Amino acid sequence: MARPTQRQIAEQLGLSPATVSLALRDSPMIAEATRALVRAAVAKAGYVPNVAASGLRTGRTRIIGVSFHNIAHQFFAEMLIAIEETLADQGVAVFINNHGENPASLERFVVSLAAHGAEGLIVSPPPHVAPEIFAPLRSGGAPVVYVSRRLLEDDAADWVINADAVAIRRAVDRLIETGRRRLMLLCGALGTTVAQDRGDGFRMALEAHGLPWSPDLWIQRRPIMAQGADAAREAMARKPAPDGLVCFNDLVALGAMNALRALGLEPGRDVGVVGVGGTDEAAAFHPGLTTVLDNPARIGRLAAEMLRDRIEHPGAPPRHVVLDPRLVIRESCGGARAKDA
Repeated sequence: MARPTQRQIAEQLGLSPATVSLALRDSPMIAEATRALVRAAVAKAGYVPNVAASGLRTGRTRIIGVSFHNIAHQFFAEMLIAIEETLADQGVAVFINNHGENPASLERFVVSLAAHGAEGLIVSPPPHVAPEIFAPLRSGGAPVVYVSRRLLEDDAADWVINADAVAIRRAVDRLIETGRRRLMLLCGALGTTVAQDRGDGFRMALEAHGLPWSPDLWIQRRPIMAQGADAAREAMARKPAPDGLVCFNDLVALGAMNALRALGLEPGRDVGVVGVGGTDEAAAFHPGLTTVLDNPARIGRLAAEMLRDRIEHPGAPPRHVVLDPRLVIRESCGGARAKDA
């Protein structure tokens, strides 16, 4: 059975197709009683707007792309939810790509978005890509907004990120407050702005406290739980072993705490551990994980607003937003538990 059209709805109600179209867009030009009548009729008839046809008339597809390296991670899942909620009332369809740190996957996605006439892209790019990867979109006027990570050579684009160096410095400061002095940074690897900023933040925090820095104090691995456990075992095999572990994210920290226990060490008592992320697991784990919140929902909302504004005002100056992270103190770092810092 064919879907009803706007014209058929209009004929049924004795209205013009233009009136029905305006009513469906909730135009104030149409009386509220008429808008309510049209809404009831389309609901009863099962009418669904033909977005493709509308796009041909208006030049708007209302399609955007979102590309992350791990959409299963709570950080990016929360960000995606915020993006969709922010754009939902505008009838936007969100196409999703999990590039898995593979530039070829992102490149294919960009080409597909361009083929579908997408109006923009929100992206946390993989390592070792250049702005030219977005040329198929940008050549058609579709903007790119960076989240979490950015490309330094693409500063004319909009972006919203965390103050990652500050996040790591707050983690180090907390461990120093609890009497730790032999600190190491676990996981992450150079190639993204997040890793660069967190590595720099760790080095600067040590130097600010008069502690020596050397590159071997950063064990670079993939920031996942299993690699966090491996990195912790490697760290604790050193002489002298560290008494504080700053972890690239919460998953790394949870893996590290499991590894410490397997070695007969108690997180928070024998070795202080701090993560970054504020995941649900961080609060549920025992001991509770001290962590630095990284604002995923706020990043998602701001990115969606930036993209919407950029589509409407392509000539406006670029917006660059850096969000301040917040330390949440629990038992894993040792010392007295305090309120959120």
